[in-house]
Amino acid sequence: MAIAKMRRLRLVGLKSDQNVIMNELVRSGTFEVAPTSVEGAHPTDRSHLDKAVARQAKVSFAIQYLTGCAEEYLARKEEAKKKATTIPEAPVDALPRGGRKIMGYDDFYDVAAKEYELLTVCDALQKSSFTRLENKSLLGKVQAQIRAVLPYVAFPSPFSVLGEGATVSVSLWYAQSAVAKCEFGDLPVYTETYPSERGVLTAVVARKEDKDAVASLMVGAGFGSCPFTDAATAQDMLRGYEAQIREIHEKNTAVLYDALHYYKYLPELKTLYDVIGQDIEKSSAELDFVTTASTFVAEGWLPADCAEEVVAHIGKKTERVITYLSEPEEGDTPPTLVVSKKIFKPYEDVTNMYSVPAYNELDPNPFMAVFFFLFFGIMIGDAGYGLILSLGGLILLKCMKFEKGMARMIALMAMGGVSAIAWGILFGGVFAIASVPPLWFSPMEEPLMMLAVSIILGAAQLLAGYALKAAKSFRAGKPLDAVLDSIFIYILFGGIACMALDMLLKPQAPLMEIGLGLLIASLVGILCTAGRHNKGIVSKIMGGFSGLYGLVNLLSDLLSYARIFGLGLASGAIGLAFNTLGELFFGIPFVGYVIGIIILIPLHAFNLGIGVLGAYVHNARLQFLEFYGKFYEGDGRMFSPMGEKTKYVRFH
Repeated sequence: MAIAKMRRLRLVGLKSDQNVIMNELVRSGTFEVAPTSVEGAHPTDRSHLDKAVARQAKVSFAIQYLTGCAEEYLARKEEAKKKATTIPEAPVDALPRGGRKIMGYDDFYDVAAKEYELLTVCDALQKSSFTRLENKSLLGKVQAQIRAVLPYVAFPSPFSVLGEGATVSVSLWYAQSAVAKCEFGDLPVYTETYPSERGVLTAVVARKEDKDAVASLMVGAGFGSCPFTDAATAQDMLRGYEAQIREIHEKNTAVLYDALHYYKYLPELKTLYDVIGQDIEKSSAELDFVTTASTFVAEGWLPADCAEEVVAHIGKKTERVITYLSEPEEGDTPPTLVVSKKIFKPYEDVTNMYSVPAYNELDPNPFMAVFFFLFFGIMIGDAGYGLILSLGGLILLKCMKFEKGMARMIALMAMGGVSAIAWGILFGGVFAIASVPPLWFSPMEEPLMMLAVSIILGAAQLLAGYALKAAKSFRAGKPLDAVLDSIFIYILFGGIACMALDMLLKPQAPLMEIGLGLLIASLVGILCTAGRHNKGIVSKIMGGFSGLYGLVNLLSDLLSYARIFGLGLASGAIGLAFNTLGELFFGIPFVGYVIGIIILIPLHAFNLGIGVLGAYVHNARLQFLEFYGKFYEGDGRMFSPMGEKTKYVRFH
């Protein structure tokens, strides 16, 4: 349960062996590249990197396109099922679910050997996509033509009758307004209006010499001239457009099924994406190397416990390499690799949300985990809810495979469920049933006792924080700071504890006097020592008063733990209210219990969900602000070995 020691690897090899060496470092899963510290020329040729990025983009497009085709096919299949019809079968049963695929490096590099074949598949899918885009564009044009013809669908004659004859002019006009009307005055015209749902459709027959006058009047009244002159009616044109649309849909369906023939390649395409991703990662790292005409120099970080083994494996791949392992030097910023026991692993993610521990810092996770576990359980405070969390988490972890982060979150909730079971038994909380007797006390009946427990637990965590602050000072070679910055806080809490016990228990011992003495001693000690690092007598005195003022913040931190009391009480009160509602139905003969249980299940599920969310968020806040604020600096950089940045694959 500590932060792993790191060693810097400096490696000199031939360029001809560079790919072999880099592959071995990636396969080790323990090498994080670092900028090379020796002086020299860096590679400037980015062509391989740019080509790799382009190849990965092509594979990414193929993955997204295939996935989209599969989703479209499954949607069509579901729609056909609802309509009791059938569609041609395709090799797609369901879209893949879950996290990244787990595989070994041998299988991973087998896919790399098939890159040419898979890129050919990508080219075919890209061509398929272009065809579908062309069809989509054509479909849009046909639909635009339909929208243009629709206003004239009531005109019964072919559009070719429109125009000028020997003596007369025939024109067709359309206005979107249903009340549009044109007054022709003394002009000798014949008009015919056709029924239209969208507006007013009017044909006008006039003398040839009156054509311009008619057009001017119609435009002034809000009409637009029909643009069509086809030797077909609007109905005939619509039927032709509909036939075109059916043809386009048929072509699209054919292209869709052709694309789905490549669906079997989807798993390998996803693996190839990560294969190329590793190539990109290596090529990017190589830009930091120092090179000559035939050699290269690379540097990076390795965990100390496996550094010698990794170097030995490189030596087996090629003898033409020189390696040098060294300890971190002053000015180096090694990455942080936290090595925890399995039980503490889930709590690392809580700390990392705040900040990764610095390389030379004490690992806070084992200490934080104890309090997070206790606080989570007391905030839930119900053995029934805890049992659901624990069993649910255990079943999920045993029956399904999750990404590392999600698996640790589920494990965290399952462990929190164990804590909730223990506190629920102590508090008599089992699905908020009022008749369950507590083993210790009931928070609903003794809220002040619940508040006292919360404050005592908070004081314990704050004192643990000051103890870790002292340990940090000792490690930094500052024993006087370790003692003076913490001892008076312990004396202060000891005095407050004695005074509280005297008020609660009224013992024969003079606890009140002892408590007052300790309280005064702590205040005097803080006043005399808090400003010791300041220069000048006045500055030291002001520093002492500033230290006393800091006790206000300490009191505020202590009172923050009252949120444990609030959340624990709220969860029980809401559950009790839900049970009271359910009891109203239990009195109904025969079906009452059935109805009550049906109602109570979602209500308690809601209470559990809200309780878990609140317990996690407020618990994390207590760790970040109240606990870590006493000793923790963070600002570390998480160890990120080459080969771990994969999207679809993870290695076993």
